[in-house]
Amino acid sequence: MTAALSLFAATSQQIEVSRRRTGASAWGSGMTLDEYVQRDIDLQDSECGREGRYLTWILAPRNDPHTLDFLCSCETFRRAGLTSRMNHTSSEPDSEPLIEQVECYGIASVFTPPQYRGKGYARLMMSLLHWALAGNKLTSTGNIKFPFDIWGSPPAPPKELGMGDATFSALWSDVGDFYGKCSPDGADDDSNRLKKSGGWVIRGTRMTRWCPRPDASTALMHADTGSDLHSYSGEWQWLTQEEVNRLLTHDAELMRKDLRARWFEIISSNSTSSSKTKVLFTFLPSGGVEAFQRERLRRFWEKEKIVHWGVALSDPLGDLSTVRAFATWTLDLRPPASRTLVITRFRCGSCSEEFERSENGHGTQVQILCELLQKVWEYCSEHDIQILEIWNFPLELREVGYRCARHWFVGSDPEGEEFERTEHLPAFKWYGHEYGLTPISSTDSGLVPEEDEVEWVFNEKYV
Repeated sequence: MTAALSLFAATSQQIEVSRRRTGASAWGSGMTLDEYVQRDIDLQDSECGREGRYLTWILAPRNDPHTLDFLCSCETFRRAGLTSRMNHTSSEPDSEPLIEQVECYGIASVFTPPQYRGKGYARLMMSLLHWALAGNKLTSTGNIKFPFDIWGSPPAPPKELGMGDATFSALWSDVGDFYGKCSPDGADDDSNRLKKSGGWVIRGTRMTRWCPRPDASTALMHADTGSDLHSYSGEWQWLTQEEVNRLLTHDAELMRKDLRARWFEIISSNSTSSSKTKVLFTFLPSGGVEAFQRERLRRFWEKEKIVHWGVALSDPLGDLSTVRAFATWTLDLRPPASRTLVITRFRCGSCSEEFERSENGHGTQVQILCELLQKVWEYCSEHDIQILEIWNFPLELREVGYRCARHWFVGSDPEGEEFERTEHLPAFKWYGHEYGLTPISSTDSGLVPEEDEVEWVFNEKYV
């Protein structure tokens, strides 16, 4: 039965059917069906969607690929990413890592109509999607063979898009670890074949959720002593969307330096830790990627004429290339839920800098971090924000950052201010370089990624 079905890039008519299906579900809450469809049309025409970056895929019979009664659908967004790994042209273990910009994908809107659920169609579609995104990498570096005996011939993406060379992909699951079972080799759960390659691996589900305190003072307070803080030598500036986009282009360059620093941190700790990390990867926020998180919610915030989407500390002249700390965000104002600010990207220093502290603990970095969180609180107060959410708050900032934040925020959840999410779970699939891949056994020529050998850096909301 599965060989009679395949994955196809959707036609324009199928795209509209797919959008109307999802828009009629809970995903379209707060919008009319026509508004939901128009929103996706606008996203397809945006910087991060145009030129084939945003595609809809459908699972349909091979003998009727243009049917409007297709079985399920999903969407993909081509992105730019960075990877860092050992440079095997050097014999020195502490040599400079090989940092490369690569092709990668975000995946969204996996949807099966109610009448077709429970039949394995979504799992088949997602298993085939690996081959559309990374077929060349799977066969060349992963030594994975397409299961012709199970699925027939592989999917054939439009040639003009040049697909098949993704290094990694990611999705955000609302169905637990379902996508971990969507393997590119057609294996069943109890099959030995599954050991060669699984599906998407959940990674990084920490959520920080705070409520702004209405009684907090606008005075800058030190988290440890309660004494006034003198502002850092620079200038905090509120950022428009255009300024956020320019800042994140610069941030993408800083991320390259951060990956290098993180690499040497791993190398230096290998002798004292149990880390097996051999590859680092991240999506880049530039090119309209971070802006997508605002654009998809535009219909809910544009009526409030909001103009600022971030705050940054730069030199007194306001040069964004000198920014040392910043936060960017989107607003989820969909009724009837609480008015929520979600941090999309957060930086306070970099991985290449130690968290600076003076002898009495009142270091420059601490001061900047406290000021940054205070600025976010000011924005929340001005716009009647009820909830602040941060995904995977930087661990190196966590202790002092939470102390600072408690002056302006309180935890909003019975589990505490930080907990593990049970929805929108980030999950990645690694297709790339053979480095970081381990043979199953001495007699097996196949290679598989070990979960703890691949590290997702900057696993934040901006993707």
